Amino acid sequence: MTTDEFKNKVLPYSVKLYPMLFRILKNEEETRDALQELMLRLWKRKKELDNCSNQSGYIITMARNYSFDLLKKKKPELMDDAHEYRLFNKEAEETSQDVKEKFYEVRKVIDNLPERYRTVIQLRDIDGFSFEEIKQMTGYEIANLRVILSRARQKVKQEVEKIYNYDTTGKYAREIL
Repeated sequence: MTTDEFKNKVLPYSVKLYPMLFRILKNEEETRDALQELMLRLWKRKKELDNCSNQSGYIITMARNYSFDLLKKKKPELMDDAHEYRLFNKEAEETSQDVKEKFYEVRKVIDNLPERYRTVIQLRDIDGFSFEEIKQMTGYEIANLRVILSRARQKVKQEVEKIYNYDTTGKYAREIL
């Protein structure tokens, strides 16, 4: 793989990998460092990457595994509100306390979902991966992924409605979701 091929085929993945790495590492600086280190590792393995039949799956899996390795090395830290809301593409200073609370509750519900539901909803709705990319990462068929995602969204909606059950119309919960 030449330098130009690497720039054209591999470097564009950094845009898609950043949200996934940020969700796992929960720190902007660490995410940038991890992404840079990951690109260096991919450059060193460019021959393996050239021979790989599924480059996308290889790159995404390598990024995910690398971020989990980094996470194991550091102590668990509590996520502060500012990082949580950047994840939802909103600046922390633009959000009211009420909106922050809503997002916190939704994240808490997502974090308590069964693993396959949680993984699929995070990869699709938070990280923005396509069904094809999620299929490569998880091994589930696309039809199965759609069912899992639908059920995960339904569970999140039900749990959020329980939290905000004082609104019997469900309008408040739909506004959050």
